[in-house]
Amino acid sequence: MNASTRYEAISLRRLARATLAVGAIALVVLGANTLPARATSTVAKSRFAEIGTGATRVVVQVNRGLNAKTDRYSHVTTTNPATIDTIIDHVNALPAAPSADEMCPMDVGAKLTLSFYRHAATSPYAVVVADPGGCGPVSIRDYRANDTLIGTAEVGGGVAFSAYVAALLHIKTLQVS
Repeated sequence: MNASTRYEAISLRRLARATLAVGAIALVVLGANTLPARATSTVAKSRFAEIGTGATRVVVQVNRGLNAKTDRYSHVTTTNPATIDTIIDHVNALPAAPSADEMCPMDVGAKLTLSFYRHAATSPYAVVVADPGGCGPVSIRDYRANDTLIGTAEVGGGVAFSAYVAALLHIKTLQVS
């Protein structure tokens, strides 16, 4: 190691220490609460991010993901008006989608699909697909009576929403890690 290489190594160590020191001072001066825990989206929710009321039946299909060796798929149906209304309220209250540059936890490909039907209808007027893992994206699709797609929206909050629906409908597992 010659003299100039040694000087550069010492300078880089000093720079690293100075950077850490400035970061620590900034935390103390600014306070840890000013640093965001996760990125937030600045995009407003789409008008299709809310589904209409009037469902008389909700069919929930559970896909527990790639690691499920048994019972990968299951479904639950409810016709209880109070249960349906509370699920719709939770869908309509989901937050805007997270930022695209956010780092997400592991996702094993599990999905929770909720299909909302009105009285005597054979096809759903709304379909909500929530991911109980990763960043928890949720897709909402609204349909006309003739099965044509009106619009779609992407929102967040799928992890908490999936857990809520599972507890409400007594679904034991949502995904297998």
